[in-house]
Amino acid sequence: MAEQPGVRPAARYLNLHQCVYVGSGGHYTNVLPNTANTAFNTGTNASSTPDTTLSCGPGSGGWRPAPANSAVKAFDLTAGRYLNVHQCVYFSPGQHYTAVLPNTPNANFNTGTNVSDTADTKLNCGPGGGGWRLLLANSAVTSFDLADHRYLNLHQCVWTSSGQYYMGLLPNTPNAHFNTGTNASGTADTALKCLPGGGGWALDPSDSAFLPLGG
Repeated sequence: MAEQPGVRPAARYLNLHQCVYVGSGGHYTNVLPNTANTAFNTGTNASSTPDTTLSCGPGSGGWRPAPANSAVKAFDLTAGRYLNVHQCVYFSPGQHYTAVLPNTPNANFNTGTNVSDTADTKLNCGPGGGGWRLLLANSAVTSFDLADHRYLNLHQCVWTSSGQYYMGLLPNTPNAHFNTGTNASGTADTALKCLPGGGGWALDPSDSAFLPLGG
């Protein structure tokens, strides 16, 4: 049976927890609660109540939380038709840092992610700083239409090279070999979708996962 128009995710809030860690390989960002590398998992969930406290795993193997770049944001999905996710990736020699939230203490690295009745078409990223610059090839904005879709299927793909880590969440960056399967749909995804990477970067399955939110 075809899904009826107007079906939306049942939960009112998308509580997105952005947990950032620092270690010998630079920066690593995780937003999902269900990777195999459980010490780095987050509190991201869909709920009828907004989260106000950040939930991040403790890290391990010399990696420690970076509170200045971490935050939780409760997106009210009834506030508009579109979830506009801005993925901003910054580069400093030997390191990549991915940000998706608009409200971390380190404001120069915040993004324009929001809920609105209009679809964002222009990427909104803070300027970076301290030797970090915006990497446009890996940055993008995607507007997920939640008006007629029950699920937001988040695919977090992590690639590694020489001890460095890079996390991608969006399906439409110019650097297409590092795109993901994140989508809004009437059905819950059942398999992780990550592009293969390239240039010496390989997919890291233990830090990659997918999560259907809604229902």
